[in-house]
Amino acid sequence: MGNSLILASLATDAVSNLGFRDVKELTSQQGGSIDSAMLTDGDGNHYAVRMGSTDAASLELATEVAALKLVGSLGLPFKVSKVVGETRARGFRPAIVFDFVYGKPIDLGRLDATGTLVESIGATIAKIHGISSELVQEAGFPEFSAQETIRLRLNQLDRLAGTGKIPKALLDRWSEALENVNLFRFTPTAVHSNLNSVNVLELDGQVSGVLGWHGLKVGDPAEDFAWLAAPGVNELMDAARFAYLSARETTDPNLGARAHLYDELTRGSWLLHGITIGDESIVADGVAMLGGLAAEVEEGIAPVLIAGSFASSGGGFLETADDVEPELVVEQDTHMTFVDDKTREIELPEKTDDELF
Repeated sequence: MGNSLILASLATDAVSNLGFRDVKELTSQQGGSIDSAMLTDGDGNHYAVRMGSTDAASLELATEVAALKLVGSLGLPFKVSKVVGETRARGFRPAIVFDFVYGKPIDLGRLDATGTLVESIGATIAKIHGISSELVQEAGFPEFSAQETIRLRLNQLDRLAGTGKIPKALLDRWSEALENVNLFRFTPTAVHSNLNSVNVLELDGQVSGVLGWHGLKVGDPAEDFAWLAAPGVNELMDAARFAYLSARETTDPNLGARAHLYDELTRGSWLLHGITIGDESIVADGVAMLGGLAAEVEEGIAPVLIAGSFASSGGGFLETADDVEPELVVEQDTHMTFVDDKTREIELPEKTDDELF
């Protein structure tokens, strides 16, 4: 509770006119590097205050603020956080106060592929990808071409291989996919890049809000489908992609294959994360997940990660282009961060009687 009281005091300094009276700790974000608390004002309105516990986390929080200023002005059909105040008290890193985005995390295991929520998810991703790439670039966010995307993912694969804990079947599978340039024929678009079941909130069968905008960039649209490519939910991705393609009126025959690739690489990054912080439970979890995936690959039941020769589009078929070897450009993606699914923006809790003032 002590840290929450510090955050509440900083929030009061940032927006003293709101008269906060209650505080409740929120789950720490980004693996504990961002401290969060929910505040309630005298009228019962809720706010979230966040402060980075490291310089890197503070930079990430500042990047999120910049992204929110951009996307918050576009009239998107779902809620994004709005900055209502900021303080830079002596001896503390910047603390940012946001209005609270209501909703609950999406339970993919209980999500109906034929329901309205899946359609809403597809439409939401389409709206994000419909944001002008020029606006994103002009605001200072990075852009990654197909060639740069391949290079960045190869660098990621090298780091995973260096752990010595990735099954050879998976290293071969991922390497072969990344060498298939036809798989990466996409038009770079504005992407969120951190969509997952805790950053996409729902209320009454519709997407109510989208959180975690610090990874905004121009890049591969398949990144925003990776969270729907988890084992056992293929029907969800297909349904969401159908709604997405209907809204976007575009064709990307290999979007699903790349989404599966990115999901698998993320599971590898979970293992690497455990090794980096020395958490044996995470390492064991990662090893188990990857072992199960390797077994599916060897049994021939894992999704294929190859470029399709054709794709259905509006009743017709689209032939893929000839294979052309691109020039690879090395560039470090500072926004490519591992998303910890144990981190979440919690849904609105029941009111507490904790009195602050």
